[in-house]
Amino acid sequence: MYTKRVVFRAIAGVALTATLTGGTAWMAGASDAGGLDPVGASASMVMSEVLAAEASRVSNAVTATVAGATAPAAGPDHCEDWNLTADYRERPDRSTAEATAFDLVFTNVGSRPCSFDGWPGLVAEDADGATLTWALASGPTSTLAVLPPNGGQAVAEGSAAVPSAVGCAAATSDRLRAYISSDGAAGGIVDDARVAVCTDGTWSLWLGPLVALHGAPGEVTAPEEPAPLPAKCQDEQLTLEFVSRPDLSVVGASGFELVFTNATDTPCSIWGWPGLVVEAADDTRIGWSWAVGDDMGEPFVLAHGDAAVVLGTAPDPAAWGCEAVKADHLRAYVTSDGAGPGVVGAAPIPVCADGSTVLEIGAFAAA
Repeated sequence: MYTKRVVFRAIAGVALTATLTGGTAWMAGASDAGGLDPVGASASMVMSEVLAAEASRVSNAVTATVAGATAPAAGPDHCEDWNLTADYRERPDRSTAEATAFDLVFTNVGSRPCSFDGWPGLVAEDADGATLTWALASGPTSTLAVLPPNGGQAVAEGSAAVPSAVGCAAATSDRLRAYISSDGAAGGIVDDARVAVCTDGTWSLWLGPLVALHGAPGEVTAPEEPAPLPAKCQDEQLTLEFVSRPDLSVVGASGFELVFTNATDTPCSIWGWPGLVVEAADDTRIGWSWAVGDDMGEPFVLAHGDAAVVLGTAPDPAAWGCEAVKADHLRAYVTSDGAGPGVVGAAPIPVCADGSTVLEIGAFAAA
């Protein structure tokens, strides 16, 4: 009896959704795809019973809705699958013994706002990517959801019938794949999610329309901005320590670590690569450096006593066949454009006397 009730409710939901909103081919065609026929040969009889029972109750509401319909609200460009990420979150506060409730949260990771009005497509897949079941549309109406750029979010509320309560053949999904792009034309948005669903054609998965989490429906409201970072670190704020790192050494080059410490009470931000030169005791330059890698990293803050490190290697003069001399110190430039005096740290390392030594260094990283 419960299974039949689930099927009746599912068909009624699809029928009413199609009537009130025009539906979508994706949702309306779900029962005919992939062999997932929820009611088999009796589908038309069940549909007739449901619609007959519901007709008198909803006909006036449907007529009023259609008669009073207006053009969809204008908004930014339609969201596309590649603009978004999806996050499945269980909602125990809405769950019951018969159904597990969840939220599917979509985040706009693009640099432009986008909008969506309606129901996302949703399928549950196994580890091989095979479809276990589709979700049915839940709820008769939707409103325009605008997702601000760089983190704007919207949520669709869903539920999954507990297979043991329904009495159906069951499997547990490996992931969910949501479709936002029109007509499911893109590859979908995948999130790992273990959800128990029916696999014998009994509909057990429902998903509501997308609702914006930032601002009122249709209103573009940017997410809260993070607190601004302090000014970039200056040479005068820092100290420099050279540390030998044999574990970083390779054939023909010795590994080392440079430790930059904020010696002042003023926090500062640091990122990228320092300018670095090798100098003799009289400050004559006898070596240079080369920045390795193309990722300067995200800026981070050095409070008083905090340190940033730079890893590097120094070539062995013997491997280069040059005359060797011992350096006195390194001078690192952190202030933009080398405008500061540099940060000096003792570094008695062997270098080529002809000034041809080039150290290889990485970007700043938090200690």
